[in-house]
Amino acid sequence: MVELVRSASQNVLTRNQMIASAAGTLEALEILGNAGGQLSLREIVATMRRPKATVHRMLSTLVHTGFVEQDDGGRYRLTLKAWRIGAAAVRKLDLVERARPILEKLATETGETVHLAVLDSSGGVVYVAKVESAQSIGVQTRLGQLNPSWCTATGRSLLAFNDAVAVRVLAGPLARRTRKTITDVRVLRARIAEARERGYAVTIAENHPEMGGVAAPVRDHAGAAIAACGVAIPEYRMDEGVVARAIPCVLRAAAALSAEIGYEQGNGSRNARAA
Repeated sequence: MVELVRSASQNVLTRNQMIASAAGTLEALEILGNAGGQLSLREIVATMRRPKATVHRMLSTLVHTGFVEQDDGGRYRLTLKAWRIGAAAVRKLDLVERARPILEKLATETGETVHLAVLDSSGGVVYVAKVESAQSIGVQTRLGQLNPSWCTATGRSLLAFNDAVAVRVLAGPLARRTRKTITDVRVLRARIAEARERGYAVTIAENHPEMGGVAAPVRDHAGAAIAACGVAIPEYRMDEGVVARAIPCVLRAAAALSAEIGYEQGNGSRNARAA
């Protein structure tokens, strides 16, 4: 009996170790994805806060399986194999396919770069679709890029209708990303409440010193705010007139996409206050 108990305990420990190892390896993969470039072993260790030998073993696994490659200087980066998996997931999002013509129309109307973003499990927002501006000077962003939600227009418009996520995000660290970043929780709550009341959010140079945006939530058939569409505008061009002209365009685009995926105006009693 003692041997049976010991064996069962060892099996549980082995399973837990395997789960922890897999989770750590996926964390390393995510860190490299969010970095948007190459990272050294030291930088990855500092971010993961795990023993160097453990992180090196995880990276070796990713290199061996073809998801990561190491350059001559020893720095790590994602391979196209990782990109293909992510791209396949995005292609399967019916939302992205349905959004494309609406986003293109919004880009034409405003002359600005247009994004479709969704909330990430971390509480940040991820761009899943993008239409470039025809302007000679536009906004440089990447599909799959993770951004903070509290200081971006797309993120703030989603937090306004996802209370549980908003509470979690505002309870965490709020890094000052520019001199205009709002980190006072009371002020942020007020801005989020304002976005909920108006149905859209506006930010100016809070996440990036040279970029602002206007965004509105996209609702599914049940009224849940599952995405946000918006325009990203270079800060130097973002005067009151430009913002005022962009707002109705963004609201129309968000409403059109919401209707496209089954939302009916008036079913707001079931709308998004859930995470």
